[in-house]
Amino acid sequence: MFDSQYCKIDYLQDKNAVLCCWKKYCTQDYYRDPLKYALDLVNKKNATTWITDTTNGFESHEEDVQWLTAEFSPKAINSSCKNIIFIIKDSSPLKNEIQMHSQLLKPFFNVKSVEQLEEI
Repeated sequence: MFDSQYCKIDYLQDKNAVLCCWKKYCTQDYYRDPLKYALDLVNKKNATTWITDTTNGFESHEEDVQWLTAEFSPKAINSSCKNIIFIIKDSSPLKNEIQMHSQLLKPFFNVKSVEQLEEI
């Protein structure tokens, strides 16, 4: 799978899901390349669920948010993915950003948040 100093991408066969686990802050290609890889994996495996682990996550840079909206999201919407799950603690400083992303995604996906992978 994909594993860099910023992000690890795995396919979870038992959940038919792609897991995107952020390790530390990154931007531009260091942020975008893992997401592109994960989306290719969704399509290759016909995965129905995308899981993003934000435990070690970070606020997205504005240019990357624009890229997500303009380029990445339309491709994800047209993929086999139907569910998006965020792993996030209630006390996370990212709570507001993840809630904003969730609201933007809800017209296209079943979106939910959990505190740990075992809750899925």
